[in-house]
Amino acid sequence: MSDQPTPLSPREFFGPPWSGTGEWTPRAAISLVAPSRRFAFRTFTTFLTDELWLIHDETAWEDGRVERRDGVARLVAPDRFRLTYDGMPGGAEIHLREDGFEATPYSLTVAPHPLPFSVTVQCADVCTLRPTGELLDVIDVSLLGVRLGRSTITLRPETA
Repeated sequence: MSDQPTPLSPREFFGPPWSGTGEWTPRAAISLVAPSRRFAFRTFTTFLTDELWLIHDETAWEDGRVERRDGVARLVAPDRFRLTYDGMPGGAEIHLREDGFEATPYSLTVAPHPLPFSVTVQCADVCTLRPTGELLDVIDVSLLGVRLGRSTITLRPETA
């Protein structure tokens, strides 16, 4: 691998923790049974090498419920890495750009509030780095081809 493995350097970009707030917004018909919900989100990495790192995510919902996921990222080409998480059957490939990154469509097992069981949804995920330094993460969520809603998260790198 070269000294600059990607247009968006993983170690520089993903090195500091990122945190922010988000909102799950269901489609109009879904909102009758599952209203919009706010949450706080934090993600940080543990680099094992320049080409392999662990990702730790935490979502704290406004009702006090906290979800944690841990994943493994492996650089597979200068402009992409492979990501696998617990509860992410098949993983995803992340394509890096100068202005952010996007994931190939992926499946994710979630426990949607207030249901007492988990379901596997499909996600389309695009992250855009704004000129302000904020990262906007937009995730469109569907189930069996039916769009359920969108999760929108605004993140900022944490300062030491």
